[in-house]
Amino acid sequence: MGMQENEKTNHPMGILGSLMAGFEMLAHNWWLLALPVLIDLFFWVGPQLSVAPLIQRAVAFLGRQPTPDAETAQRLQLTVQALEQFGEQFNLLSLLSTLPLLNTPTLLAQHAPGITSPVGERAVLSVTNVLTLTEWGVALVPIGLLLGFVYLHLVANSVHSLHSVEEAADLDSQKAVAKSRQTTPGCNVMLKLVRVLLFAVGLLVMSILLLPVWLTLLMTAAAIADILLLLTWGLSLGMVSFVVIHLLFVVHGVLLGERGLFRAILESVILIRANFPSVVGLVLTIVLIYQGLGYVWSLPSGDSWLLLVGILGNNCIATALITGTFVYYQERIGELKILRPPAATI
Repeated sequence: MGMQENEKTNHPMGILGSLMAGFEMLAHNWWLLALPVLIDLFFWVGPQLSVAPLIQRAVAFLGRQPTPDAETAQRLQLTVQALEQFGEQFNLLSLLSTLPLLNTPTLLAQHAPGITSPVGERAVLSVTNVLTLTEWGVALVPIGLLLGFVYLHLVANSVHSLHSVEEAADLDSQKAVAKSRQTTPGCNVMLKLVRVLLFAVGLLVMSILLLPVWLTLLMTAAAIADILLLLTWGLSLGMVSFVVIHLLFVVHGVLLGERGLFRAILESVILIRANFPSVVGLVLTIVLIYQGLGYVWSLPSGDSWLLLVGILGNNCIATALITGTFVYYQERIGELKILRPPAATI
């Protein structure tokens, strides 16, 4: 009904309409839940890759540091407690589903179930040195990216059946998309995979290059005054959020719009700027729904079969919301009249 009304008025769906369309599509494509549910089951009953030995070494090092006053000692104690809690709960295998914009949504990557499960205690593998930690990271991140690509590609294909993106696009875009579809399906999928991986590598490289600068700024601000530390933290978080939100629809452009990477980035920025209040509302709505219900889904303990209900519920909500973002993109991409060149090949 919502799609018919939208076609009559030629107005793009709003935030709630797009999200409701996502839920409707999930009702007809339950198989989209298979991959995220399987990953959650692996996090639940599979082995845990613990970094506790490395954390314990860091805690021991901090414990040997001199404390000039009681306030510094209290801060150090709080830091030690946070590190110990992190070491006990963190599962390095969660790197399979933690990358923004490119991940497969799972409940237990964020809410660790502990070392117990309904079938007994899980095997715990310990990472004892930085080299092993790096090796695991180098292996897990690409696997997580591949899983994320498969999941998002399946979602994009399901959304594509609503109506064709090029119906609202200009003639040049139609020709470019038609030309791209002359290739075999396998080649087309591989081309999309390469584009998504290039986008992910670009994000990772920028993060690695900027992280030391960010940490230096935070330490300098902390040495001067606490209020300056809070101000620096808030400004840096705001800047990162501003950049990330402008890249929100890059993957959508590659997988659903079949754009080249450079054009997908440009279109994402322009689309966000043209619909900024609406996009912010979309993001806030998704975060409130997903994070709020995520807390509820994670209430059962790791050794209770009730957690299975939480896993299914969380992945239903997450998949419907992600599908809704693809619908939102598809509804608006045809309005970008400013972009008339043919699609890029990279």
